[in-house]
Amino acid sequence: MAGDRGLELEDLLRASAEMLGKGGFGTAYKAILDDGNVVAVKRLKDLSVNGKKEFEQHMEVLGRLRHPNLVGFKAYYFARDEKLLVYEYMPNGNLFWLLHGNRGPGRTPLDWTTRLKIAAGTARGISFIHNSCKSLKLIHGNIKSTNVLIDKNGNAKVSDFGFSVFISPSSSVSKSNGYRAPEAALDGRKLTQKSDIYSFGVLLLELLTGKCPSIMDNTAPGSGYSSVIDLPRWVQSVVREEWTAEVFDLELMRYKDIEEEMVGLLQIAMACTQASPDQRPKINYVVKMIDELRGVEVSPAHDTLDSVSESPSVSEDTCRASE
Repeated sequence: MAGDRGLELEDLLRASAEMLGKGGFGTAYKAILDDGNVVAVKRLKDLSVNGKKEFEQHMEVLGRLRHPNLVGFKAYYFARDEKLLVYEYMPNGNLFWLLHGNRGPGRTPLDWTTRLKIAAGTARGISFIHNSCKSLKLIHGNIKSTNVLIDKNGNAKVSDFGFSVFISPSSSVSKSNGYRAPEAALDGRKLTQKSDIYSFGVLLLELLTGKCPSIMDNTAPGSGYSSVIDLPRWVQSVVREEWTAEVFDLELMRYKDIEEEMVGLLQIAMACTQASPDQRPKINYVVKMIDELRGVEVSPAHDTLDSVSESPSVSEDTCRASE
């Protein structure tokens, strides 16, 4: 077990475990250790890894990424038939559950201020990944609402980042889902920082509409059957018909004086989900736009805020180690 020196594989094997969910890269568990500490353990699957050295070098880079909006990576275990990652445990679940869970009577809606805060925190986490290692051009590769976790203070923390380099062509992760950029949906290995921006744009649309990334379209002409349409296409069609108000989640209609902010975030989301990668904004600019919407003062040095030079936790030597 490499990473947290106080943690041994035996500790994990003795821990009581509860499954948290299955994702594209594997299954996550909540593990309660003998000393009472709680961690999240990810059991990886379907990764195309050339060898232990390649895996360890990449884990070294990911392990040095420290940011308030990234889930803390604590340790890893590598064997031919078993690969485990240990993270800090997030007690308040994920964004997907907050948005879509318990829809119906008795549900506590996710208010607008919280949605904006989550959008801003997620953008900052992605910005740090994109800018922390200039020589590697790191990407997240799997941005979706189940990978935005919420800490005890309500802050967004991005998880499951950096594993797209190990995607095998046959992996379910590499296939299309509602968050996939058009170019990545055609070829799951064509993941870039620009495809991350598209996925984040879909996540913003999810926050605004309260709808899942792939939705049922009941207006399809013909036999009366519903068809599945992706969220960006649905939003574009509604906005084109000048029914913009129809886009927004009904749960948001109870809040006063937020229409301008909602339309502002919608414009950011639509810019991020442009079909052409070159037309999508860089994440630093997205962070700046969301901060301006929230009325947060933006410093002139914002573009370099999350760069390597500003962060002692990641060095260029570490980046080069895995090249």
